[in-house]
Amino acid sequence: MSRYQFEQIDDLGQILFCDDPALRLDHAQTRHMPAALFEFRQALGVGYFGYIAPKGASPDEIPEEPQIEGAILFGMRRLPPEPSDLHWIPGWELHETPDEQPKLEQRFGYTYSRLELRTPDGEIYSRTWVPHDPEWEAAALRHGYVVCLCGVELGIRAPYAMTDAQHTPPMRYEAFRSGCAVGLTIGGLVAYVSHR
Repeated sequence: MSRYQFEQIDDLGQILFCDDPALRLDHAQTRHMPAALFEFRQALGVGYFGYIAPKGASPDEIPEEPQIEGAILFGMRRLPPEPSDLHWIPGWELHETPDEQPKLEQRFGYTYSRLELRTPDGEIYSRTWVPHDPEWEAAALRHGYVVCLCGVELGIRAPYAMTDAQHTPPMRYEAFRSGCAVGLTIGGLVAYVSHR
């Protein structure tokens, strides 16, 4: 992905399955369900080191994040500290569009997909680019919906001075759970629309 393309991305993103060790959402409802994660690049309390809670703040004192509060007004749900039940979010859609730069595929042998999470009125709430995964796409088409998670701390962004290889699934899981614990994660089941 070119530097220009990377700078045009709204948020950090990742696709995986709910039973991935970084999520552990493997309940009867979500068994091997495709999931799309949107970690806000610009948010309150987020800097180069990830999310930083105010010193000595209790969960009740964490500032509200406008992006999260706005999505809740459109029907999204805040996830509890231990998510066990995900709800259908009416009107929201996840659109997957192929990358429009075939030179990447010709030169490097891989393609990207643009994911757009859209509100019930059709506006883009969040957008990211992820490596295309045919297995993930097939599962999303088969189910007709995916688990979409949005927030400040989903475990996508590695801590400062840590490589992706050092950022293990258990560490990503702890980051995801801590985001849920302070109320900075929203999500649910969202209709999937493929443009491939």
